[in-house]
Amino acid sequence: MGLDPNVFGIFEGINKEDYVLGLYYMEAESADILKKVEAIALEQSTGTWIAVPSETREIREKCAAKVLAVHELPSYEDALPEPPGTRKFIFLIGFPAANISRQIPQLLTTLYGNISMSGKIKLLDTFLPGSFVKNFKGPKFGIEGVRKLLGVKGRPVIVAVLKPCVGMDPKTLGKLLYELGTAGVDIIKDDELLADPEFCPVKERLDICLKACKKIRSETGRRVLYAVNITDNLDVMFKRAESAVKQGANCLMVNTYTVSFSAMSALAEDPRINVPVLAHPNFAGAIFGSPNYGLTSSLVLGKLARLSGADMVIYPSYFGKVPMVKERVIRIWQELTAPFYHLRRVFGAPSAGLHAGVVDKLMENFGNDVLLSAGGGIQGHPMGVSGGAKSFHQAIKAFQSKIPLKEAAKKNKELRAAIEKWGTSDDEGHIFDLTK
Repeated sequence: MGLDPNVFGIFEGINKEDYVLGLYYMEAESADILKKVEAIALEQSTGTWIAVPSETREIREKCAAKVLAVHELPSYEDALPEPPGTRKFIFLIGFPAANISRQIPQLLTTLYGNISMSGKIKLLDTFLPGSFVKNFKGPKFGIEGVRKLLGVKGRPVIVAVLKPCVGMDPKTLGKLLYELGTAGVDIIKDDELLADPEFCPVKERLDICLKACKKIRSETGRRVLYAVNITDNLDVMFKRAESAVKQGANCLMVNTYTVSFSAMSALAEDPRINVPVLAHPNFAGAIFGSPNYGLTSSLVLGKLARLSGADMVIYPSYFGKVPMVKERVIRIWQELTAPFYHLRRVFGAPSAGLHAGVVDKLMENFGNDVLLSAGGGIQGHPMGVSGGAKSFHQAIKAFQSKIPLKEAAKKNKELRAAIEKWGTSDDEGHIFDLTK
């Protein structure tokens, strides 16, 4: 049986509003790569490996995916003999949007369902038509909405992570939040490991932390957001989210990649959840970490997180304790902030092991529309929490004034103490190694 001409086409030959596109990387030893890619397209659409009577020509033409491009890496000339062994390919497949029925679970099932178990195939990107994206409301607040809530303009937003991760009781947590807020931190968040333990239940710590937020407001005039972690089994999580908002919560945090994009989307689109939602990246590496399998980090932490409605997304930086390749970090931020139909721009937070000595590099790459998120870089500062927060503000001001951080540190003792302890991004050995 030869190649089916109905399955092959060219990108310019389709109505792009009718198709969801999947861009893939594959390593294979197949001698007939076109047949293999055709099989992938059919597996992820009409799903038959052999002709069956019920799969009519009409069904095939209407519902079968189309192979739009296949390119080998490197691109061998026709005059060269076929390279032996493993071959590498980039290919593009168009899936009829009508197959997917306006939902993220079916989108992922279509793009990477059964073929996730079919060898070295990685989904690099997906290009979504407006006809599909219009079904999603996306972030309620995004960058502009979060800034409006905080009243912060013209600089990055500073985020602090409550540390240690677990172990503190609600009163201790509230006291620490108050210290951070009065020191100049804008958003204070739970650690991803702090859910609803008996020693620090959500309801009790939320009550105490909200009182601390009100006290900060009355004393300083500044509004502080507390991102309380509501992650749990879905039935519990949705009840907890609604209860937290009724209790007065001004921000929620969700471990998005353990509860799913679908759960995030449902939270973000619920009209009763009228506060920003912050997406934490834990577990995401299990999806994007392999060079040969899974999805890319820019898709997982960028485009899909935005589609699912996150207002803020934390993800690894390229200088920290969970380092990521610089280009990928920047690409994620671009996915969160570039025009994407009607979806609001999302705050990205390249994080993990940040301190004042790397603020200049973050702002150099991301400008003002970035979250500067730190745990130990603020709370572990030699001059305490207040010194840690001040060092970030001083680093921001120095960059905006075009003054090198080490030069600015001569007149700012908090910034100087941070640099003396941790160095700057230009210093050798600034990247953490968790194995040491």
